[in-house]
Amino acid sequence: MAGAASAGLPAALKKAAAQCGVDPRAVTVSVVALDGLRMPEGGKMPVVQPLLAVNADRLVSPASTAKLVTTLAGLELLGADWRWTTGLYAQSRPDARGRVGGVWLRGGGDPTLVAEKFGQLVERMARMGVSRIEGDLTVDRSFFDVPAGDPSAFDGRGSRPYNLLPDAAAAGYRSLSFEFVPDEASGVARIVGVPELSGLEMPETIRLSGGGCGDWKTAIGYRLEHLADGRLAARFDGALPLACGSKTFSVVSLSQNEYLERLFRGYWERNGRVWTGRVVEGRVPEGALKLAELKSEALPVVTVLVNKWSNNLIARHIFLTLGTLRHAHASNDDGVTASGKVFEPMRKSLPGVTIDDARAVLAGWLAEKGVPEGAVMIDNGSGLSRTSRVTARAMTQILAAGWLSPRMTEYAASLPVSGVDGTMRKRSEAAGRTHLKTGYLQDVRSIGGYVYGCNGRRYALYASVHGERNMAGGIKFLDKVVEWTYQQK
Repeated sequence: MAGAASAGLPAALKKAAAQCGVDPRAVTVSVVALDGLRMPEGGKMPVVQPLLAVNADRLVSPASTAKLVTTLAGLELLGADWRWTTGLYAQSRPDARGRVGGVWLRGGGDPTLVAEKFGQLVERMARMGVSRIEGDLTVDRSFFDVPAGDPSAFDGRGSRPYNLLPDAAAAGYRSLSFEFVPDEASGVARIVGVPELSGLEMPETIRLSGGGCGDWKTAIGYRLEHLADGRLAARFDGALPLACGSKTFSVVSLSQNEYLERLFRGYWERNGRVWTGRVVEGRVPEGALKLAELKSEALPVVTVLVNKWSNNLIARHIFLTLGTLRHAHASNDDGVTASGKVFEPMRKSLPGVTIDDARAVLAGWLAEKGVPEGAVMIDNGSGLSRTSRVTARAMTQILAAGWLSPRMTEYAASLPVSGVDGTMRKRSEAAGRTHLKTGYLQDVRSIGGYVYGCNGRRYALYASVHGERNMAGGIKFLDKVVEWTYQQK
C-alpha cells in the first residue's frame, strides 16, 4: 500500500493543491497508522511503513517542526524530572553587618529564568542575611561552551526575542516588554513596561493614530537612548494605530551584561540594600559558598512552552543540554549543588557543553529510533536554521517512536491542539482532534504530530510545502492534509 501511495498525492489532495496554488512537486507528506504498533521484545524501535508517502525521502528544511525532535529526545534522555539550576555564591558567609565581598552567579542553562523568577533568586540571597555586596557580580556562563554568535545572522532581526542565542545565565530573555492599552477617549494608549530595570525611564502613553494596524511595530517609533548620567530612556516617537487594539511589544536592546546588571541592581537595591560593583564575567571559584539557588520547572512543563508557543531559546537550551549526557554531569549535577543546603561549598566545575556534544547524543538517539543516518540533521534544536534537514518518512518514524515512548503522555500534551491553543488555535480542521506542531519560515510551511481520525484510529502525520511561490497557499494546503488524515475510512 505504501509503495502505491508513494506515486503521488491522492485525488483529494491533488485537487487541494491546485486550489491552493501549490505545486505537488514542492510537497512532502508521510502519514502512519499508529493503532496496533507495538514495541517488540528487546525494545528496538521497528521501522514503520506509511499509508501515504509523497516525496517522503526528500531532505527538506523542517522550520520549527525541528522542535518535535528536540523535545522528544529531551524528555526521553534528560528525563521527566530534569530541572536547570541557577545559583548565587560568595567566598564567605555574610558578616554580622550582612556584608559579603563579590558575588558569583552560576548559570545552569535555565532558559525559563524570567525576570520575576530572577527576582526570587535575589530575594533568597537577601534572606540568608546578605544586605551589602562590596564587589562585583561575576557571571559564570561556562555550563555551555558555545562561541559568540550574531543574533541578526538568521534574518537580520537581532532585536527580536525569537533570535536570542543560548546563554547559560540567560535572565528575563534580555527583553524589555511594553504593553499598549488604547484609551480612545484620550487619544493615547497607556504603556505598561516590564521589567523595571535600574535606571530605565519610559513614557506613560503613546499617541493613537488612524488607519489600519499594518506594521505597527515600526509605526510606534521605538528607540532606547543611553543618557549621559548612565540612565536609559525608552522613547516612542511614532504612534499606535487604534485599529490594532491592545498590543505587546518585546525587544532586545541591551547586551547580556548590561541587561543583567540593571536587572540585578533593580531587584537588589531595595529596602536599603547596597551593591557597590558591576557585572563582570568569570568562573565561580572552587569552594565558594552557595548563598541561594533556584530551580526551573520540570522539563515536561517547559516543553509545553517550546511546542505550543514555539519558543526558540528554550528549544536551543534543551538541545544543548542533551550534550551533558557526554559528561560526568549527566545526572543534572552541574556543579551547582541540588541538596537545598545553604552555605554549601561549590564543587569543581565540569567541562562546558558544546554543540557537537549535543549533536552526537542526538545522533545516537535517532539511530535507536530506527531513523537512517542522514535522514534527520538538526542544527541547533529550534528550527531557526538554514542547514537543518529532515525527511517526512523519518519524522513520522520519530512520531511513531513518541507514540510508543514512556514519555508519550507528556510529549503529546505539549503539542498545540487544533482550534484550541498554541500556534494551532486559529486552525479549525479536525478541531480538538489533533496535537500538531507548526513550522514557518520565509519559504517553508510544515506541520507534524498526531491526528485522532473520525474512524476512531490515530495517525502520525508530517507534511511540508517548500518554495517561495507556494507559500501563499501553503498553510491552507497543509490544513487539507490534516483534514484528509482525519477523514480516513
